[in-house]
Amino acid sequence: MLLSEKNAIVYGAAGPIGSAVARSFAAAGATVHLAGRTRSRLEKVADEIRAAGGTAETAEVDALDESSVDQHAEQVAASAGSIDVSFNLIGHQQQFGTPLVEQDLATFELPVHTAVRTFYLTTRAAARQMIKQRSGVVLTFGGYGPPAANLGGFQTGFGAVEALRRNFSVELGQYGIRVLTLQTGGIPEAIPDSFDEQTRAAITAAAVRETLLQRAATLDDVGTVAVFAASDQAKALTGTGINLTVGAVPD
Repeated sequence: MLLSEKNAIVYGAAGPIGSAVARSFAAAGATVHLAGRTRSRLEKVADEIRAAGGTAETAEVDALDESSVDQHAEQVAASAGSIDVSFNLIGHQQQFGTPLVEQDLATFELPVHTAVRTFYLTTRAAARQMIKQRSGVVLTFGGYGPPAANLGGFQTGFGAVEALRRNFSVELGQYGIRVLTLQTGGIPEAIPDSFDEQTRAAITAAAVRETLLQRAATLDDVGTVAVFAASDQAKALTGTGINLTVGAVPD
């Protein structure tokens, strides 16, 4: 199996994307360390993984809190012997529909601050362990496509994370650590249940409209590509994004 004997931390593992990736990692042979803020939701995902024959551990971790992230990474490295993969998939607060010139500063900067802070903290914590073993893969999710209107700071946050990802790639490459982005144009299956039907339909249509195959990426697509990206089969890939936009973003 592609990830046999690998230890993978998935932050936000109880969410739709995080749980899909965690299940894919486990199916590929990894021991998956599910990190999130709500133990009961993590245990539900872990039970599904174990029922399918995989191995999963759970831990309550606030991916925006420095000590929480650092302590968890140190515990995983000490107990499991390594951290081979780190993938931050926590949910981000979304405030769509208001032009930038009409937003207040706090609303605009929240998704930017959150995205950069959590990616920095989780990547730094994993990298400190990966440097010792001189290997590892750090994945982030989102990417940065063509600018769109009325997204507040959401897309700006993704752009900032991309800049940080490039910085980490340069600094960590000498230790054999790869850093990659998985970019989609939106995953309809992951639209929050709190959105009304009209909003869900509009977001789904937007995610499909610009694709070349008239379909958006699915959760299974993301999980499959994440396994490849984390495996040794992708050992020549770092410092770049993997395009899962189904042609919506050309390169």
